[in-house]
Amino acid sequence: MHICDFEVLRDGAVVAARLSLVLPDIRAAWPKIAELARRYDAPGYKIWVKDEAGRIVILTGVAAVRRYLAAELHLDIPMK
Repeated sequence: MHICDFEVLRDGAVVAARLSLVLPDIRAAWPKIAELARRYDAPGYKIWVKDEAGRIVILTGVAAVRRYLAAELHLDIPMK
């Protein structure tokens, strides 16, 4: 089990955080990342996931997540 913190950043400042989510493994973070990418849909947002030691284990941009979701689901999601 992993305890992870999720943070959404804009221009280096944290604009939203979900702290201490328990995940069975780090791959289980991706559905939460997708949810955050849908909620914070604007250019320049980044999402990072930190493990219980405070190390960044995932760092991605919202635009990259949305492009991946669009390709996976065969959706036409407009990019801003």
